Amino acid sequence: MSKVDIKGKGTMELSGGVLYLRWKHGAYVGIDVAKAGLAAVSTLGQGATLPMLVEIQGVTHSAAARRVFPDPSTISRMALLGSSPGDRVIAMFRLPVSPTGFPIRYFTSEEKAKAWLLEDSVESPA
Repeated sequence: MSKVDIKGKGTMELSGGVLYLRWKHGAYVGIDVAKAGLAAVSTLGQGATLPMLVEIQGVTHSAAARRVFPDPSTISRMALLGSSPGDRVIAMFRLPVSPTGFPIRYFTSEEKAKAWLLEDSVESPA
C-alpha cells in the first residue's frame, strides 16, 4: 500500500502487518498532526488493531498530541525506534501522557523492533 503523508511532518504505511510511522527528524507534532496520524491509522488499518513502529529521532510532541495519539483501539503494541540514549529518555517521558492499554518498548534496532511487534504473545506494557 502507498504511504500516507501526515501534514508534511512524516509518513505512515502498512507493510507486513505492521504500521510504520516515520516522523521527519526535528518534526514538531501538535494536536493537528496527531489527529492526521489517527486518520492515517484508520485509513491504512481499516478497523484492524495493528502493531506500530514509530521512528522518534529528534521529534517533539505536544502534551495535547500525546493525549490523543495513539488510540488504543487501533494499536496492539508499539515499538519506539530511536538512535541514542537521549531518544530513549524522550520516548519514556514524552510518549504517551496517559496509560495506553497496550505494550510499548523502545528499540535502537529496527530488526529487533519488528521481531517484537510480530510476536504472538502480548507482554505487559513496558
